[in-house]
Amino acid sequence: ASTIVMRLHYGDDAVRLTVTDDGTGFDTGRAAEGTTDHYGLTTMRERAQQAGGQLTITSTPGQGTVVDAWVPAAPGQDEEGV
Repeated sequence: ASTIVMRLHYGDDAVRLTVTDDGTGFDTGRAAEGTTDHYGLTTMRERAQQAGGQLTITSTPGQGTVVDAWVPAAPGQDEEGV
């Protein structure tokens, strides 16, 4: 990839991180099968689910990739996480 864009949005009830690149992309169906070359994506999805959120990955071979993670905000924490 020659360009990577990261966007972080946090609101009162959720935090969302979107990472977009213009790289070569990959077959997301193959990555979902748990191949060893994309194991980190499986772990990221599991972590998002454990936090009550979700992770989506959009990619096509020959094109870029978008990784979008959403998790609910922790109740009772201010901006400094206290």
